[in-house]
Amino acid sequence: MAATNIEKAFKPKRGRPDAKQVAAIDEAILATASRMFLESGYDTVAMENIAAATGVSKGTLYARYPSKEALFTKVIQDRVDRWSSASAQEDYLLTDDIGERLHHHARSIARSLLQAEVQAFKRLTLAYRDRFPELAKALYEAGYIYIVKLISHDIQDAAKRDGIAARNPERVARLFVSTISGWELQESGAGPIAEEDLLQAARSTVEIFMAARSTW
Repeated sequence: MAATNIEKAFKPKRGRPDAKQVAAIDEAILATASRMFLESGYDTVAMENIAAATGVSKGTLYARYPSKEALFTKVIQDRVDRWSSASAQEDYLLTDDIGERLHHHARSIARSLLQAEVQAFKRLTLAYRDRFPELAKALYEAGYIYIVKLISHDIQDAAKRDGIAARNPERVARLFVSTISGWELQESGAGPIAEEDLLQAARSTVEIFMAARSTW
């Protein structure tokens, strides 16, 4: 995996860094760490390797991230934030209609599942899940739980607005996300999934859940 634009643009400077340089250092560290973790795996990459590849001192790296686990967790959170920002570009077009909002979330989930970087991080965390459960937990909390909370909040708001009771919004949100991601996981066993097929599965999921709204 080639160095990212952030890594290429970063030029370490002597002396006390200003706010702009501090932000650039943070971005470069996360970009470099992300690339190295995906290229070589979690346990084979040392903090010293990341510092050297970024062009910062070990002291600078450890001052920001006291352990490799803390750095990996931040990498996951940073990646999820970027994925979320990208998928939220059309949020301003949404209305209060719960069906429309679920369709939006379903499309976002489906498209994220097909992103090469998302799949790479999933494979990485799954490969080390038994030895390093905290890594899988970092992706679980920053990715899965994040979208579950968004959908749960939408369900609660819709229940109040529409006067239709929702007994367990979080459980419904978890089932909703798991239905789409589970479909992708099982179907991918037969080979790569076409984007339109996954989007159709996402649309069908929304239709099924909306038809069962009285059971939420």
